[in-house]
Amino acid sequence: MGNSLPERKKHSGVRYAIYTRQSASDDGMVLSSCEAQFGICEDFVDARADPTWRWIGERLDDVGFTGADTNRPALQRLLRLVREGRIDKVVVYRLDRLTRSLRDSLDILEALRTAGVDLLIVTSPELGSAATDALLLNLMALFAQFEREMIRARLADTRAALKRHGRRLAGRVPYGYDVDSRTKQFVVNADEARRVRAMFQMAADGMLPREIAAVANEQGWRTKRTVAKRSGKVSGGGPWTPRQVLSLLANPVYLGLFADGDGTRPGEHPAIVSPELFERAREQIEARRTTKRSRRSAGIQWPLRGKILCSRCGRPMSTHTTHRGPVVYRHYRCRSHAGGRPPCKGSALPAHEIENAVAEILADPSLVDSLPGLTKDQRQLLRRFQVAWDLLDTRSRMRLLPEIVQSVVFWEADSTLELRLDQDGLAGIFSKRQDSSE
Repeated sequence: MGNSLPERKKHSGVRYAIYTRQSASDDGMVLSSCEAQFGICEDFVDARADPTWRWIGERLDDVGFTGADTNRPALQRLLRLVREGRIDKVVVYRLDRLTRSLRDSLDILEALRTAGVDLLIVTSPELGSAATDALLLNLMALFAQFEREMIRARLADTRAALKRHGRRLAGRVPYGYDVDSRTKQFVVNADEARRVRAMFQMAADGMLPREIAAVANEQGWRTKRTVAKRSGKVSGGGPWTPRQVLSLLANPVYLGLFADGDGTRPGEHPAIVSPELFERAREQIEARRTTKRSRRSAGIQWPLRGKILCSRCGRPMSTHTTHRGPVVYRHYRCRSHAGGRPPCKGSALPAHEIENAVAEILADPSLVDSLPGLTKDQRQLLRRFQVAWDLLDTRSRMRLLPEIVQSVVFWEADSTLELRLDQDGLAGIFSKRQDSSE
């Protein structure tokens, strides 16, 4: 029968295997090497103080392999041992060491379940194979649109820290800047910067993008030429097109900012053009557009709409946008007349910053013990949720915020957030798909 357990040979004790994986991009990172993972897993097993457990005596290490697929020799060897009934338990340091693909996770977990093999995760010891299986099945049903978004916590923390300090994350280097080889941040390229300012000035004087492109090409200016480090592929270095000029004129990087979601965030790199020149160029471009400004705001998402309460009057804060050229600034602010009371003069809160702050708090393990009034089952549910939260990208997290957040209050006196969760919404994430399938 297809679901029957494989016939096992008689053996003494519990046989366990340790699987480790180290991708090429993990070089030099703490706890990323196979050797470090193996040592941690050994300590984890030793701490159980169970003399009946016996290591199979074979190292299963995939060095230099990505977790995006299962085409890895040590993983395939592990699965063969599982199918042959030669292993009782598999120990891994983190789930993303086994795979970073949700679809592959389901296949691997199903293979372990069918063979009667338990999966032990050092960083999530409270989760057995059955709990992990159910968790990922729910995630697969709720977020079928993404497959390879198992983001390691340390990468998310690094990105958040870079954003908070106005630093560059990654991506193409815009015309007018180079990258400092030590800091990896933008520095001004003097020759290109002069040309950028000239293009903005031409736009502010009423020249069309095609006219600006023609002038740039007549002057012998060329777009930025880049060489990919890994492949050596050369891109750019060609003549300017009207579309490229228009993209340059709309880029907030030249104001010392970074585009970030629906708005911008401050950068630590120097601005190349003044806000006045940027605005004049924008006004000339906007004057020739037929699209109304109201349409530009369509589609802007507000994941905490109605959830943020004013710390002064206790009423829900409203959403507000302002435009500066192509840049949209989002804020939650209190101007409420509700309850017959005078309008509140509470301050506005930058939407992107407070949304990210709430998302970071939800990933904090200390939240489980800090929230008052939770039952034991609710705390266990929150722990399971945080494991799932660690697997999601920013867009998926923002889609979930309205379901799980009941209210947020920002206390200006000590710059702290008071967060209340919607327990019914939290439970619904794990139960809605199971209920519909029964």
